[in-house]
Amino acid sequence: MGPLIGRELADDVRSALTALLEWRLPPVAWDEMDRLLTELGAAVDVSDAAAVDKATAQLETCGRRVLRIGRGTPDPSADDGRTAAPRPVRERAVALLHRLEPRTAGQRDGDPAAEDGSPPSRS
Repeated sequence: MGPLIGRELADDVRSALTALLEWRLPPVAWDEMDRLLTELGAAVDVSDAAAVDKATAQLETCGRRVLRIGRGTPDPSADDGRTAAPRPVRERAVALLHRLEPRTAGQRDGDPAAEDGSPPSRS
């Protein structure tokens, strides 16, 4: 069964994670993002909606702050020290995105047939 944090909050988290995957940040900022993703993942694991909300807000705030300091859209060809998310950060963000995807009715009900994409069984 997936995390129970509410659809709206899960949508907010997915939106923040999707944005994060497009950011170009200095390496030290990616270290902070990695820490925040660890907190966010732990909160999702225990379905702590308040902690998920807090970690998501921190992730968004930190990302906006770093992006604002750089002003504007950086030229990807410019060597300003900013990089796309390092592989471990990308993998953690993508894993969280998958865990927060809406599930079919069969998957919510624990029907193993639905987990492979087949229609839920009608027992």
